[in-house]
Amino acid sequence: MELVRLLERLLSRVRPEIALSAPIALFLVLDGAAQLAILRVWGGGQSFLLWEWSAFTVPFLAFVAAYLVTIVAVASQMKRLGWWRLLDSNRSLDTIRALPWREFERLVAAAFAAKGWSAELVGQNGPDSGTDLLLRKGKQRAIVQCKQRRFPLGYVEASDVRQFVGVITAGKLMKGFFVTSGVFTPEATEFAAKVPQLELIDGADLLVMFGHCPKCRASVEPKHGKYGVFLSCVRYPDCDGALNLAA
Repeated sequence: MELVRLLERLLSRVRPEIALSAPIALFLVLDGAAQLAILRVWGGGQSFLLWEWSAFTVPFLAFVAAYLVTIVAVASQMKRLGWWRLLDSNRSLDTIRALPWREFERLVAAAFAAKGWSAELVGQNGPDSGTDLLLRKGKQRAIVQCKQRRFPLGYVEASDVRQFVGVITAGKLMKGFFVTSGVFTPEATEFAAKVPQLELIDGADLLVMFGHCPKCRASVEPKHGKYGVFLSCVRYPDCDGALNLAA
């Protein structure tokens, strides 16, 4: 089971065409290596046993292994592509705040994936012990706590942040992200500023992480308008795409 999870993590980090070609490569490698081993052990004789292993048994065993890898590859890519579809369909704070908490965690995972992290959901079927996502990027490891908040009660208190810092400290982690669709109270922000390994991400920051214009897919940048801060396409005025950050 641990081998399957490791394989799924590896295949979910690569492009679909690479992941789906992995089973073919595995089949060729296993079959070729086994055929060479048979020739080395039994020599060039044409016995029925050698022919049976060479023509049927070895390819069948290699096919079974490649077939299992195919299942894992397809599942990992469907999971990955599902995150991206969810990411593209939630471009405003209103829709983000309306999501069920499980979907919100998947959205946050997609946002971190857009930044190059490999995100793994945890605690989907029970208590998460303060950790909703495990992040990996090379040798870097981090955890994420997600808090779905709906207005008017959309605040995350300092007590919630303190508890998460305790999880980071207990795990001896170098980085932790606290993500909410709402906003952090001034006390929570002040406390977090004293913890170097902690980063707070509120709803507006989460939209910035998406980083794409909804019209032309170019980058977006924060600007101040008549009704407050919004995300404007960097190609403005050629493109008037924007993301509203208003609550």
